Amino acid sequence: MKKLVNKLKSETVFLTATFFALLTSFIAMPKASYIDTHVLMILFNLMVVVELYRKENILDSIAVSFLRKYRDQRIISAVLILLVFFFSMLLTNDVALITFVPLTIIIGRKAKFSVLRTIVFETVAANIGSSMTPMGNPQNLYIFSKYGLSTLEFFKVTFGIAGIGLVLLLLVNFKTPNTELDFQLEKPVFKKSVNVAAATLIFLAVLGSIFLKLPVSVITLFTVIYLACRREKVFLKLDWILLATFISFFIFVGNLSNIPAVREKMLELLSRSSSVYLMSIGLSQFISNVPAAILISEFTENWKPLLIGVNLGGMGTLVASLASLISYKLYVNEYEEDKSEYLKVFTVLNTGILIIMGILFYCFI
Repeated sequence: MKKLVNKLKSETVFLTATFFALLTSFIAMPKASYIDTHVLMILFNLMVVVELYRKENILDSIAVSFLRKYRDQRIISAVLILLVFFFSMLLTNDVALITFVPLTIIIGRKAKFSVLRTIVFETVAANIGSSMTPMGNPQNLYIFSKYGLSTLEFFKVTFGIAGIGLVLLLLVNFKTPNTELDFQLEKPVFKKSVNVAAATLIFLAVLGSIFLKLPVSVITLFTVIYLACRREKVFLKLDWILLATFISFFIFVGNLSNIPAVREKMLELLSRSSSVYLMSIGLSQFISNVPAAILISEFTENWKPLLIGVNLGGMGTLVASLASLISYKLYVNEYEEDKSEYLKVFTVLNTGILIIMGILFYCFI
C-alpha cells in the first residue's frame, strides 16, 4: 500500500486529471459514454505486447545486434536515432526510449564519452517517429479513432511530419564527432518462447483492429485468456496509471463540454483551422500533447490541424510530451550533475525544430 501511495505521489498528470474530473463532476453529471473504451483496449493490448517482448529480451536483442556493428560515434548516434524513430512508430515513443536510453548510457560508460546530446536526439526521434502511425503515441490513436479517419487520410498528414522531422534531426547529428569508440556489448539471450509468437499475434491483431476495424473486444478477450492460462505476471507490470489517466481525462473533457458557457467559448475560440493548430501546439507546451488532443477534439471537427498541432506540440518544453520526461529521468538518474546542461540542450534543439516545422506546416493547415 505504501509503495502504491509513493508511486501516486509522482504521478502528477494522473492526480491533476483526476482532480479536475472530480471537480467538474460537481458541475455536470459524468457519463460512462465519455470513456473511449476502444482506445483503452488498444492501449492495453499494446502494453501486453511490449511486456511479453521485453520479458523474452527481443527488443534488447534487436538493438544490440545493430549497435555491435559500428564504432564511429557519429554513426552510432545516427543508428540510435533511426532505431528509436522506427521502434516508436510500432511500439510507442515511451517504449522506444525505455529500451534505448539505458543502452545508450551503457555504451557511453564503456566507451567513455558523453551521451547527453545523443539521448536528446533520441528523445526528439521518438516524438517525431511516433507521429507517423496511429499506434505510435496515444494522441494519434485517440484522434484516429475519434474522427474515424481512413488509413490514407491519416498517413497523408503524418508522413510529412515524420519525414521532415527525421531529415532535420539527421542534419543536426552531423555535428556529432566522428570519433572512433572502443566498447563491447553482450547480446542478451533471445528466448524463442511461445510468448514471442503470442505477442506477435496480438500485435498483428491490434493492427487489424486499427486499420481493418477488427473487433478489439475479441482481441482483448484473447489476450486476457492467454495471460490467465499461461499464468504470466504481466498484469502487474502494465501501466495501469496511464489507463486511469485517460479515463480521468475523458470524464473531465466530457463534463467540460456539457457546461454551456465553456462549450460556447471553446467553440468560438476553435472556429478556425489556424486557431486549432496554434492552440494545439501552445496548450501542449503546458499540459502535454495527449490531454491537449483530448480537450481540443471535443470542440472541433478540424482533425487535420489538431493532428499536426499536437504532434509538433510534443516538441518544445520538457512536459510537452510525457515521453520526454522518461529520457530526462533516466539520464539525470545517472548524471545528476548534468541536469541543467541537459535541459539547455534539450530546450534549444526542441524549440528550434518546433519553430522550423511549426512555420512550415502552418502553410498546410
